[in-house]
Amino acid sequence: MLLSITTSKFDFNKFGLILSKYSYKIKTNDILAGIVVGVESNYVLVDVGLDQVCFLPLKEISISPITKKIDLLNINYIGEFLILNINKNSNRIIVSMKRVQSIYLWNRLRQIDFKNITIYAKFGESLGKGKLITFDSLSFFVLNINIPKYYLKLNNNKLFIPFKFLEIKDSFHIAHISSKLAVFNKVNRNLVIGPTYLGNVTSIKYFGVFINILGINCLLHISEIFQKNEQTQNISSFYKLGDQIPLKIISKDLERGRVLVALDSN
Repeated sequence: MLLSITTSKFDFNKFGLILSKYSYKIKTNDILAGIVVGVESNYVLVDVGLDQVCFLPLKEISISPITKKIDLLNINYIGEFLILNINKNSNRIIVSMKRVQSIYLWNRLRQIDFKNITIYAKFGESLGKGKLITFDSLSFFVLNINIPKYYLKLNNNKLFIPFKFLEIKDSFHIAHISSKLAVFNKVNRNLVIGPTYLGNVTSIKYFGVFINILGINCLLHISEIFQKNEQTQNISSFYKLGDQIPLKIISKDLERGRVLVALDSN
């Protein structure tokens, strides 16, 4: 939705004069300079150079959780505001400061080497199959399958937990993160190819056995259990939960956080 710029009724907003001079058409998601001209109990009035003031709801003032957001702004406060909604029927324009903060924080996140860093954050609200975490005032959703069971059982919202970024989607401001991968990257240096390790069986699947070695779940694939000339049998008849098995590391996938092991023949 577009809205024509007209000269602001407030003389101190020179930005509005510039916009009207070039016949700029304002639209949603535009970011404009503005000045606070009124503070009410549940919203703030902002002049961004239009022929009417804009409404800034309290929930759109700050990205950070603040008890009294209204105390952040005073008359004549100058800042940047994103056009959130233009309603011609009600002649009301809604703006947001929170969205501007989010955009800048997101752009800053994109400038760091996110694939190679480990962040530490606390668990927040639980949502369905995952949890929210907050890092640098940005909220991210992490699936429970990407969280070690140890952390899920703790249920401690005060504990800082390591996370790694798996993927960032700029167009939607979405980031996929994993705590399992962060823990893996920290501990995997203790697992090297060559030595023999003792691991405990944690899960038995039709395709193989998952074994815990030094805190990392490793996969003993079915192809490593039965030789090519042997008839494949039910793995459960060979192993049970808690069994301790001597193993050797045969490969490590650092990007996926996976370790493949083989039986130690010695």
